[in-house]
Amino acid sequence: MKHKFWYDDKTDIFYQQIIGDFSNEEALALGPIYEQVFKDKPYRQIIVDLAQGTKMESRETRQISNNALADAGITDAAYIGASAASRMIAKVLMKLGTLKLESDFFKTEQEAVTWLMNRRK
Repeated sequence: MKHKFWYDDKTDIFYQQIIGDFSNEEALALGPIYEQVFKDKPYRQIIVDLAQGTKMESRETRQISNNALADAGITDAAYIGASAASRMIAKVLMKLGTLKLESDFFKTEQEAVTWLMNRRK
Protein backbone atom coordinates (compact mmCIF):
# COMPACT_ATOMS: atom_id res chain seq x y z
CA MET A 1 0.00 0.00 0.00
CA LYS A 2 1.42 3.37 -0.99
CA HIS A 3 -0.34 5.25 1.80
CA LYS A 4 1.47 5.84 5.08
CA PHE A 5 0.25 5.12 8.60
CA TRP A 6 1.89 5.73 11.96
CA TYR A 7 1.03 6.25 15.61
CA ASP A 8 2.63 9.16 17.46
CA ASP A 9 3.28 8.03 21.03
CA LYS A 10 3.93 11.61 22.18
CA THR A 11 0.47 12.85 21.23
CA ASP A 12 -1.39 9.51 21.21
CA ILE A 13 -2.70 10.31 17.72
CA PHE A 14 -2.80 8.02 14.70
CA TYR A 15 -1.75 9.51 11.37
CA GLN A 16 -2.99 8.42 7.98
CA GLN A 17 -1.37 10.00 4.91
CA ILE A 18 -3.24 9.37 1.67
CA ILE A 19 -0.97 9.32 -1.39
CA GLY A 20 -2.55 9.23 -4.84
CA ASP A 21 -5.86 7.47 -5.48
CA PHE A 22 -7.63 5.55 -2.73
CA SER A 23 -9.32 2.30 -3.79
CA ASN A 24 -12.04 0.08 -2.32
CA GLU A 25 -9.40 -2.56 -1.62
CA GLU A 26 -7.30 -0.05 0.33
CA ALA A 27 -10.34 1.15 2.25
CA LEU A 28 -11.15 -2.44 3.23
CA ALA A 29 -7.62 -2.80 4.64
CA LEU A 30 -8.23 0.06 7.11
CA GLY A 31 -10.28 -2.03 9.57
CA PRO A 32 -7.46 -4.42 10.51
CA ILE A 33 -4.97 -1.54 10.61
CA TYR A 34 -7.16 0.44 13.02
CA GLU A 35 -7.85 -2.65 15.14
CA GLN A 36 -4.14 -3.35 15.56
CA VAL A 37 -3.04 0.27 16.10
CA PHE A 38 -5.71 1.24 18.61
CA LYS A 39 -5.50 -1.88 20.75
CA ASP A 40 -4.86 -0.72 24.33
CA LYS A 41 -4.48 2.95 23.31
CA PRO A 42 -5.94 5.65 25.56
CA TYR A 43 -7.50 7.69 22.71
CA ARG A 44 -8.98 6.86 19.34
CA GLN A 45 -8.16 9.97 17.39
CA ILE A 46 -6.83 10.33 13.88
CA ILE A 47 -5.27 12.92 11.61
CA VAL A 48 -5.85 12.27 7.91
CA ASP A 49 -3.44 14.10 5.63
CA LEU A 50 -5.06 14.50 2.21
CA ALA A 51 -2.46 16.85 0.68
CA GLN A 52 -1.05 14.16 -1.62
CA GLY A 53 -4.31 12.32 -2.19
CA THR A 54 -6.01 12.55 -5.56
CA LYS A 55 -9.39 10.78 -5.53
CA MET A 56 -11.41 8.00 -4.01
CA GLU A 57 -12.39 5.18 -6.33
CA SER A 58 -16.13 5.59 -5.70
CA ARG A 59 -18.85 6.56 -3.26
CA GLU A 60 -18.55 3.02 -1.93
CA THR A 61 -14.90 3.68 -1.03
CA ARG A 62 -15.97 6.60 1.13
CA GLN A 63 -18.63 4.44 2.82
CA ILE A 64 -16.14 1.62 3.49
CA SER A 65 -13.73 4.14 5.05
CA ASN A 66 -16.47 5.64 7.21
CA ASN A 67 -17.54 2.18 8.39
CA ALA A 68 -13.94 1.32 9.30
CA LEU A 69 -13.68 4.50 11.38
CA ALA A 70 -16.96 3.73 13.16
CA ASP A 71 -16.17 0.04 13.71
CA ALA A 72 -12.80 0.97 15.25
CA GLY A 73 -14.48 3.40 17.64
CA ILE A 74 -12.58 6.41 16.31
CA THR A 75 -13.96 9.37 18.24
CA ASP A 76 -12.37 12.30 16.42
CA ALA A 77 -10.86 12.87 12.99
CA ALA A 78 -8.91 15.93 11.91
CA TYR A 79 -8.34 16.41 8.19
CA ILE A 80 -5.48 18.46 6.78
CA GLY A 81 -4.49 19.26 3.22
CA ALA A 82 -7.96 18.72 1.77
CA SER A 83 -9.03 20.42 -1.44
CA ALA A 84 -12.06 22.70 -1.45
CA ALA A 85 -14.07 20.01 -3.26
CA SER A 86 -13.12 17.33 -0.70
CA ARG A 87 -14.05 19.64 2.18
CA MET A 88 -17.41 20.40 0.60
CA ILE A 89 -18.26 16.70 0.12
CA ALA A 90 -17.17 15.83 3.66
CA LYS A 91 -19.14 18.70 5.20
CA VAL A 92 -22.29 17.46 3.46
CA LEU A 93 -21.64 13.95 4.81
CA MET A 94 -21.10 15.38 8.30
CA LYS A 95 -24.42 17.26 8.18
CA LEU A 96 -26.24 14.17 6.90
CA GLY A 97 -24.82 12.16 9.77
CA THR A 98 -22.96 9.78 7.45
CA LEU A 99 -19.76 10.35 9.43
CA LYS A 100 -20.40 9.01 12.93
CA LEU A 101 -17.61 10.88 14.67
CA GLU A 102 -16.53 14.41 15.41
CA SER A 103 -14.42 15.78 12.61
CA ASP A 104 -13.15 19.04 11.18
CA PHE A 105 -10.70 20.47 8.66
CA PHE A 106 -7.51 22.34 9.45
CA LYS A 107 -4.83 24.19 7.53
CA THR A 108 -1.94 22.90 9.62
CA GLU A 109 -1.00 19.77 11.52
CA GLN A 110 -0.49 21.79 14.71
CA GLU A 111 -4.04 23.15 14.52
CA ALA A 112 -5.32 19.61 14.08
CA VAL A 113 -3.28 18.29 17.03
CA THR A 114 -4.47 21.14 19.26
CA TRP A 115 -8.11 20.50 18.34
CA LEU A 116 -7.79 16.77 19.04
CA MET A 117 -6.03 17.34 22.38
CA ASN A 118 -8.74 19.80 23.44
CA ARG A 119 -11.43 17.21 22.71
CA ARG A 120 -10.06 14.78 25.29
CA LYS A 121 -12.01 14.41 28.49
